[in-house]
Amino acid sequence: MAETEAEGATPSDGGVFLCVVDETAELWPALRFACRKANRQDARVGLLCVVEPAEFQHWLAIGDLMREERREEAEETIQLIATAVQKQTGKMPVLYIREGDVKDELLAVIEEEKSISLLILGAATGPDGPGPLISYLVQKKAGGLRVPITIVPGNLSNDEIDALS
Repeated sequence: MAETEAEGATPSDGGVFLCVVDETAELWPALRFACRKANRQDARVGLLCVVEPAEFQHWLAIGDLMREERREEAEETIQLIATAVQKQTGKMPVLYIREGDVKDELLAVIEEEKSISLLILGAATGPDGPGPLISYLVQKKAGGLRVPITIVPGNLSNDEIDALS
């Protein structure tokens, strides 16, 4: 069961540039790039936070409690990041909180929210590749998405991001 919370989903002239919120270091370069690009193109930043379903389902009450705790953590995280985005853009970002598999929920929100005009993801810099989400999208879905993907290298400095955006 997926849940959506889209706050302030009124599209602007430039659309919504969507970033996936997670706890990786490469999120921050992607967000900076998204904010700068949004400022230049009269767009808004969108933040998608996906809550993984609770694995513990032996007792319904415990599973429900775990789900509620994960949802609260996701709301706290997305609000903190939304504050940083608002400071950089002067606009409150569009917020999406979903429950399910991050790949499935990302594809669903892109299809459902027609104001989304660009997906911006940060690439990991380690030896394991850019990250599972980027690998999946580029290898299996890039040709079928209705929006372009911008991949921001996670090792770029703020000055480098500023020069590119």
